[in-house]
Amino acid sequence: MWVALALGAALLTSFNPILYKRILQDAEPLVVVWGVTLLALPLLGLFTLALTSEYPRIDGLFVLSVSGAAGLNVMAHLASTKALKLADVSLVTPLLTFSPVFTLLISAVLFGETPSARGLLGVGLVLVGAYWLNLSSADRLAPLKAFALKPGIMLILLAGLLWAVTPLLEKTAIRHTSPESPRFAAFVATALLAIMLTPGVVARGRAAISKLFLHRREWWLAALIAGSAPILGYTAFSLGFVGYVTTLFKLSTILTVLWGSLFLKERNLAQRLPGSLMMVVGAVLIVM
Repeated sequence: MWVALALGAALLTSFNPILYKRILQDAEPLVVVWGVTLLALPLLGLFTLALTSEYPRIDGLFVLSVSGAAGLNVMAHLASTKALKLADVSLVTPLLTFSPVFTLLISAVLFGETPSARGLLGVGLVLVGAYWLNLSSADRLAPLKAFALKPGIMLILLAGLLWAVTPLLEKTAIRHTSPESPRFAAFVATALLAIMLTPGVVARGRAAISKLFLHRREWWLAALIAGSAPILGYTAFSLGFVGYVTTLFKLSTILTVLWGSLFLKERNLAQRLPGSLMMVVGAVLIVM
């Protein structure tokens, strides 16, 4: 059951970078994230009410976990959205598969956990895949220069680092609802995300918000995905191991690369698709 839910969430979210990229032609990253999140809240609330038979009890750890997850998500969403504005979708999205690498490194440093041979192989594949994404026949050092000089790449790596931590907080929040309610946790985390973003959007004024209406269709579709995918994702977290669920989420990367070529006419599909596939395989090896 959790496999189907995780795959459904991956399929839905694979379209969001494409939709965001189009909206970002006119709107600011902060406004885009806020607008999509705010519009998704009513749908997410309806799902929560319809699928929750009993209002869950919560404790202090739930509040801390869901607040921490929302805060990290604010930073991660802004970093990833800004990266999409600066670079091709098919280039930056696969780099989110660095998240398991960051998790492995954090565990090694903070908890003294020694990576397995399979985990180290996974790290190697992620690194090789990332190099492949930026490879240029004219300059073999182009990938290293890209990592050092392209703000979009640095921002997406920051988002990947933050999203390496949020699943652990989200899982903790779910476990501290009684009875367990992944839908309630998803709704609260999303509501907090919108609340945290609101002051910055208000400061930018009505003119900045009006830019969203230039891309109404993309905005509504992105909000529809944002309102339904968390239900699938949080329910998958509650039923399966975080590492396995997160791995299936990464399959959205490959789909996004395909959508980038199909809908945005981005080039270098023959180069970026194998590189992104290698990174996904590496991520799978790390978390298994």
